[in-house]
Amino acid sequence: MQLALLGIDPAEIREKKHPLVLPDVKEPGIRVFVQLLDDRMRAYRAPVVEAVALGKADWKALEYPRKKRNVDAGDLKKWLSQVYPPGVMERTSQQTKKVYQISKVEGNLTLAPAGSNGKTRYALLSGRVKLTDEGPGDFSYEGKLDIVLTYGSTQTKVVSLKGVFDGIYPRYSRVQERVRKIPLRAAFESLPVDDAEPSSTERRL
Repeated sequence: MQLALLGIDPAEIREKKHPLVLPDVKEPGIRVFVQLLDDRMRAYRAPVVEAVALGKADWKALEYPRKKRNVDAGDLKKWLSQVYPPGVMERTSQQTKKVYQISKVEGNLTLAPAGSNGKTRYALLSGRVKLTDEGPGDFSYEGKLDIVLTYGSTQTKVVSLKGVFDGIYPRYSRVQERVRKIPLRAAFESLPVDDAEPSSTERRL
């Protein structure tokens, strides 16, 4: 029997039984959304979402820049290392069957002040990032990172972070015996410290 004939929306039932909930962390952190923009396999476009908790030391490299300065992408490895494609495309060890983790994050990024509205100051983090996994063959891929950060009018600590990564993931096709270059995109958003706090502009990471 079709549920639609009974005036029941199947999508509503699925949502109640299996509600979609984004991963979260109790500590301040960053949520990472990753997807492959594959024009052949639409399933690959479904985003993978990870939430990464960060300590005070992890935010240190992103403190407000009074003038333009360089930031080593390796200092941001804890969350940039989450930029990898969905499971169907991951590289896996033939012996252990475990997915190779990102072992190296490289790139010379620029963090520069980007104005203020009086209550909030802004900064832009940008540059190219190269990610290398721990498997054989020195396999790596890279892309362009652009992040917008906000700060209080006098504080150097990050209040919020949002940004994107646009890169290319090389995938070897055994059938065609060639490498396909698939667009890989990630989006980042900072997670709030405490929902009970009065406003996002008062939060400190």
